[in-house]
Amino acid sequence: MSEFRRQHPVAAITRAVDLIRDNFITILILMVVGAGGSEGVAFIWWFTGLLFFLLTAGVADWWRFQYWADKEKLNIRQGVLVRKNLTLTRERIQVIDVTSGVVQRLFGLVSVEVQTAGSGSREAYLSAVTTEEAERLTALLRNGYRQLADEGTEAAVSPESRYPLPVRELLIAASTSGSFGIALSIIATLFSQVEPLLTETEIHEWFAAALPETDTLFFVSLIAVFVLFAWLLSFLGVLLSYGNFCLELRDDEMVITRGLLEKKRITVPFNRIQAVRVVEGVMRQPFGFANISVESAGFGDQKGSGSVVIHPLIRRSRVSSFLREVLPEYDGEPRTSKPPLRSLTRYMIRSTAVLAIAVGALWLLAGTGDWIWVLLLPGLAWGWLRHRDAEAGADERRLLLCGRVLARTTAIVLKNRVQDVTVSASLIQRYRNLMNLEVRVASGEQGRGFLVREMEPERARELLGWMAIDNPFLQTETEGT
Repeated sequence: MSEFRRQHPVAAITRAVDLIRDNFITILILMVVGAGGSEGVAFIWWFTGLLFFLLTAGVADWWRFQYWADKEKLNIRQGVLVRKNLTLTRERIQVIDVTSGVVQRLFGLVSVEVQTAGSGSREAYLSAVTTEEAERLTALLRNGYRQLADEGTEAAVSPESRYPLPVRELLIAASTSGSFGIALSIIATLFSQVEPLLTETEIHEWFAAALPETDTLFFVSLIAVFVLFAWLLSFLGVLLSYGNFCLELRDDEMVITRGLLEKKRITVPFNRIQAVRVVEGVMRQPFGFANISVESAGFGDQKGSGSVVIHPLIRRSRVSSFLREVLPEYDGEPRTSKPPLRSLTRYMIRSTAVLAIAVGALWLLAGTGDWIWVLLLPGLAWGWLRHRDAEAGADERRLLLCGRVLARTTAIVLKNRVQDVTVSASLIQRYRNLMNLEVRVASGEQGRGFLVREMEPERARELLGWMAIDNPFLQTETEGT
């Protein structure tokens, strides 16, 4: 592979699709404005010109993109107006993702994304190559020529090293997804933008006629419709993302495959894993379910995150046995300490401060009755939950930090993976003799932090000293003490 190659011509189409996806909102606004202010024929010409421009840009990008790889490095030349030359050495490559999207699958192709530590962009991204070429690139860049002769045996993973997600658990994961709230906020935002355009249409009249006539029932029914639609959107999103999920363990790495429409394969070396997170969502914790993610120093998605889900849904009681089989160094029960009882007040104040201001404003300005202060009860209960779930502890090799914002998150960090530790105390905390402990690890572009608030100062300093022992690269910091 000493000569530069071009991708499959389908890369021109995938590039056009990427341009549409990245600029979807702008294109949608232009289409609405164009449709509203142009005659039918003029709009057709305008829309055709837009498609022609996108396809032309895709073809130009495909023609100017060239690559070649050997057992030492990957070289890429790209750019239409500005020429870029990118070289990634095999030693720096940490993660190789192979994805088969809808467009690629129509032509039997895949995309390959190569990332190094701290990389979260798509500079090393091949959008359309054959499956054989993707496997060859993966073998070259992961293990050199040594693995090329074993491509057939590499795929033969023993059943004991495979962890598929059963359909029943997939359906439970989709039904209790934490992305429900995100979907609801997206739907509400889109509706607020589109609703003025529908007020005079038959759709709006039908929607108003289908819901109860009274104002109270109308708004209750409208909220129920939004909630149901958001839940369905979240449900389908999880099904499409984690359908056919399977975790495979190999000699020095784990391989995660998932996706129905877009099949994705993520490779994470064991030596790049920085921490394990066990997340119990609001809708999953009452039923005893959680999901498990790892933080990888060499993985970065479009948001720069280094998180990789290795089990979308698991019984909380099975987490320890699962870690013992997959990542045994992260399995253990360190001795933990909880924040003292005197810190409960600060947890409750922090959880109700904004809500109390809103309720107080309504009570003073809107003339509501004293009953409105009952709305503070959920915030107080939430503060109590956050205090109850907070804890931190360590044993000989690992650190455990547990806390809650919405979901209850338990982080397990190996001692030699800790990058930065900060203990801090505000003026009020010093008066109350309390202290915060924050630990950071390398993950994605920005790293990942884990925070436990309102700890006993002696315990926070004890953990700080424990992490500094035999860890010369650890950065420690004390603030306000």
